[in-house]
Amino acid sequence: MRRQIPSLAALQAFEASARRCSFTLAAENLSLTQSAVSRQVIGLENTLGVRLFRREGKTLALTAAGITLLDGITPALNSLEAATIGLAAGRGRGGVLELAVAPTFATRWLIPRLPGFLEANRSITVNLTTRIDRFDFAESSIHAAIQYGDAEWPSAKSDYLMGEEVVVVCSPRLKKELRSTHDLGRFTLLHQRTRPQAWREWLTSVGETSVNPEVGPRFELFSMVAQAAVASLGVAVVPHFLVLEELRARQLVRAFPQKLRSQFAYYMSFARSREHYPPLRAFRDWLIQACQSHEPR
Repeated sequence: MRRQIPSLAALQAFEASARRCSFTLAAENLSLTQSAVSRQVIGLENTLGVRLFRREGKTLALTAAGITLLDGITPALNSLEAATIGLAAGRGRGGVLELAVAPTFATRWLIPRLPGFLEANRSITVNLTTRIDRFDFAESSIHAAIQYGDAEWPSAKSDYLMGEEVVVVCSPRLKKELRSTHDLGRFTLLHQRTRPQAWREWLTSVGETSVNPEVGPRFELFSMVAQAAVASLGVAVVPHFLVLEELRARQLVRAFPQKLRSQFAYYMSFARSREHYPPLRAFRDWLIQACQSHEPR
């Protein structure tokens, strides 16, 4: 039985026009003429028997039917794109995995271990991009994301990877002046921007109430926080596994012995529709096993 599907060219013309709200801009994206894109969309409207756009001045606006169609075809077009790109890159033997990762996790933990995966999966290419915020997989070509937080990701499946313990670190020079947690009040507290409660939680866990946990500069990445601590700009509370190199090199030292188990963890999330994509399945199996060996006890 023949599927009732409009032509792919018409769907691509509609999708590009809907994204750019313009036939002209869609034509530039598709390397077509404006009239060719317009004809494709008009033909699609005639086939479906509904209007997909209405004009608002010089721009296009989706009708209710257009919004419904866009929401329905976007995941399918993304899947088609991923499948063809992956097949071409691996020449049928592997594929491409588009992975979004929290920046410091990528540089400090994932990339040093990635050769082990690539050695065992030579036909798979892993492309990394850094993302901190959550996004809609249906609107993106990204197959999976590794992020810190909880397992709740709308329209996605999330696998637990590993937990995290945070420690307080400083340079050896500052350590000489730190004898108790009460002394922290005399030092600059270094903060990571996406963890605004980190100092408050650690101080609460050790029963220290005399130190203001809100003061001090904010940094975008944990790698910046670590380097600021190495430079003796202040004292930092950071995930233990992200500063192992600095601790081994004695660039940083533990200011106090207490560790705090974070309430959140690292998860790998992906669209359920892509769960059986071979490169994603292979990477997922490897990553879960790799994380289990580094789970804080």
